[in-house]
Amino acid sequence: MAKKNQLPVARAFTAFSEKFSRSFQSRDNSRPNIVHEDEIIQKKFDAKEAEYRASIIAKYQGYSDPYHTYGKKSAEAQAIAEDEANLVKAYSLFKAVREANLSIGDLSTFINVKEIQSPLTERECYTIGKNFIYLQCWLIYEQGARDFIPELEEIEEDMQTTYHLHFVPLKNYEFNYKDKEVIAIIESVYHPSNKK
Repeated sequence: MAKKNQLPVARAFTAFSEKFSRSFQSRDNSRPNIVHEDEIIQKKFDAKEAEYRASIIAKYQGYSDPYHTYGKKSAEAQAIAEDEANLVKAYSLFKAVREANLSIGDLSTFINVKEIQSPLTERECYTIGKNFIYLQCWLIYEQGARDFIPELEEIEEDMQTTYHLHFVPLKNYEFNYKDKEVIAIIESVYHPSNKK
């Protein structure tokens, strides 16, 4: 009996792998739409997809309204609110320097900002974890920052890893596959008018 069930499951995962591989190589980087003839397997795929979507929606809710989501006295809400305030400070500082360069500086006299010191570069949930996309989306959607986007750059020096925060033009920024999925879900739920 176990061997009988293993064959359709193995075929399903093989089909999934092939579709995922083709999708990963395609230009649009969208998540493959897996359709399987076996209803039970299809339901499992659908349940996993719904669970993934719900986790992204809940995570972004925590960034869009941390005190409402986690509670006014929550340490997690306080940490997110501080991270958001630090990101706004860094963005404002970057913009002020850029505007000073444009209005006062010229090609030979300007301020070269390669990195901005920020507590965000010390937080593992952003440097090692995958939460930085939520801060990026918060800055874009909740703060209306449509010109530049923050990024954390990993630097290896003397067998030590450090992270630098800097801003790049949003129009030139290439989000990775996973981040594009997160953005698509956030836009569809929280900001459907922003979908392209």
